[in-house]
Amino acid sequence: MALFYDLHIHSALSPCAENDMTPATIAGLCKLNGADVIALADHNSALNLPAAKAACEAYGLQLLPAIEVNTAEEIHVLCYFKTVEQALKMGEILYDHLPIYGYDEAIWGRQLVMDADDKETQCVEKLLTGAVDLDIYDIVKLCQSFGGIAVPAHADKDSYSLLSVLGFQPPDLHFDVIELAHPEKYEAYCKAGLLQPGMEVIHSSDAHSLSMLQENFMLLCSTNPLHQLLGVQTK
Repeated sequence: MALFYDLHIHSALSPCAENDMTPATIAGLCKLNGADVIALADHNSALNLPAAKAACEAYGLQLLPAIEVNTAEEIHVLCYFKTVEQALKMGEILYDHLPIYGYDEAIWGRQLVMDADDKETQCVEKLLTGAVDLDIYDIVKLCQSFGGIAVPAHADKDSYSLLSVLGFQPPDLHFDVIELAHPEKYEAYCKAGLLQPGMEVIHSSDAHSLSMLQENFMLLCSTNPLHQLLGVQTK
């Protein structure tokens, strides 16, 4: 069964997102806009996924648990999981690999962890948008060790992307799914030797504010590997 999706949304846990990007507000607006499944994908952390799962259940949405990792090369990789628990475990590892330096929320923005009622429960001390000291190969393996699927985020954007950093997709770096800002250009990217053929292509909002949330959604077909993660989701 095909599902209308937005698989790249940031909550107020990401310091670059607006504070009103709370799990319940995101879920409610996405449901009103016609989504069937969403993924909360905060930078290097899964701490708002329990609240997002509760909100999605309340609104009749499916949640695909996710984290957007910033690798050592400064490449953003979306990691998707079957369960929130798997994402939380990977998030704990990522937190240990983040750099330790002074974090000023007045400069970078707040990093808000929410409960199911959108009440703030804590602020994260390390800057979550920093690069972990694990390269893209390490992140892919780590994600797969938790049963997840790693997907290059906005791979054709001008920054923090596979093509902007490496210039092309290395032959030994295989993905089943890739996120593109311009999905219609995928075949051209492949013909130019920049990307490998045969990947499923997704396109999402990468929303950091309520105004960026999608109103028109693409369909996630049942043949897409990410669809296979939408089974039983425990905490």
